[in-house]
Amino acid sequence: MTPSEQAAAKACCADLYQSDLARMLFGDTLHPGGLGLTNQMTRLMGIQSGDLVLDLASGHGASALAVSRVCRCTVVGVEFGAQAAAEARRRSQSEPGGHLASFVQGDAEALPVRTSSFDAAICECSISLFTDKPATLAEVARVLRRGGTLGVSDVTVTPGTLPEELGGTVGQLLCLADALDSEGYIDLLQSAGLVVTHAEDASQNILKIVDDVEAKLGFLSAWPDATSQITATNSVLDQAPRLMAMVRGLVNSGDLGYWVFVAEKLGR
Repeated sequence: MTPSEQAAAKACCADLYQSDLARMLFGDTLHPGGLGLTNQMTRLMGIQSGDLVLDLASGHGASALAVSRVCRCTVVGVEFGAQAAAEARRRSQSEPGGHLASFVQGDAEALPVRTSSFDAAICECSISLFTDKPATLAEVARVLRRGGTLGVSDVTVTPGTLPEELGGTVGQLLCLADALDSEGYIDLLQSAGLVVTHAEDASQNILKIVDDVEAKLGFLSAWPDATSQITATNSVLDQAPRLMAMVRGLVNSGDLGYWVFVAEKLGR
């Protein structure tokens, strides 16, 4: 992509995840496993009280606020979408312990933070969406201190197995369109100079999301007025039941998954 095409793709992705449709179908956390998996990942990372933690692509702030509250650490969320970043700031002002979390609008490929300034970083269901994955991981490695840890959870897809129907809007919502397989993420982390210390298959969490989405779609089919405020085409919702069935089949075949990775920065 040209720089202008990359900027347009980032803006489109941010708008999609700020949409009413995404919030309705996936809630605030927007990733498989929700805050339970977030807490599990932070335990694997060894985040401690007083640490300074970066939340990359922090969305509406749910994970950052939870990590700051549970780990008693300071969290800085960086989010490309202006609307999501503003909402996260509002939430931090009203939730208990919210003073420990702050949010800025910024680009993951050019983080607006100092080199070697963070003890840890998390990135949930977002690397699969980044237009320049190596640049993003290089930036994370830059801002981590020596011995700092990165926790990643993301969708995995076996190359060549994704049906064409799961591209487009639905593929973006589910983080499928540009996802890697598990070895691809490990190679990406290692190429950034990080040492992978933990890799765990958490694919069962995708099936839980499919169950939830199918239940919500059933509600919408019974109560069409519920979609009157959703700024999405009817075709997306009309196709969703069949597409969810495809997702379930891919998970059951092992071609679609969700993994957690923890990596450490060594050296400088």
